[in-house]
Amino acid sequence: MRKFEELNYYEILETPINASTFQIRQAYKEALSIYDVDSSISYSFFSEEESKEILDRIEEAFSTLIDQKKRELYNKTLIREKKIDPSSLKKKRQKVPTPLFSSKTPGGAAISKTIKKRIKGKDLKKAGEAILSKDMISGDDLKHLRKTFGVKIEDLFEVTRITVSILKAIENDDFGTLPPTVYLKNFLKAYAELFEIDSKKIIDGYIKNLNHIKGTS
Repeated sequence: MRKFEELNYYEILETPINASTFQIRQAYKEALSIYDVDSSISYSFFSEEESKEILDRIEEAFSTLIDQKKRELYNKTLIREKKIDPSSLKKKRQKVPTPLFSSKTPGGAAISKTIKKRIKGKDLKKAGEAILSKDMISGDDLKHLRKTFGVKIEDLFEVTRITVSILKAIENDDFGTLPPTVYLKNFLKAYAELFEIDSKKIIDGYIKNLNHIKGTS
């Protein structure tokens, strides 16, 4: 898990390092559609200040990577600081960074409404108290909470639009692939609020557990 400010411009736009100009433009448009202040996703997860910070970094990334001379200088800086391997700039197929969000699917709104209604119809108190009584909260605790109420991870995706791969990383405490803190905290908040439990305690407990894992690894 890395801090948002530590992401390089390619990671911010979620595009490969050897991306073409066309790919850079497409990634930029996609990023704006997700994080713009009028976006339903942005509104759901991020405060106005967080959205502004993300959008400012997106603009910085795009203005640098779309300009060939600026991009070359930026790449040299990344290589010099050993943040990327020079071989990654070669023209070969690269794995695109794991997306954080997915766009709406047909009928997604109706599915989301059904899932929320089903959850509200169950008694969450006992399961909520059990997880909140812990000082450190693991991804497995969250997974247990989800399964207790018969919610599939695909259902969680339909409600939050957080991609399944990211949801699995959260539930598996996959430190290496978890999103930056600014995203993670808001994703945990959405997770907690869906099950109507104290989001602050979930966030604090989960982050504390991650720090514990990091310290013992």
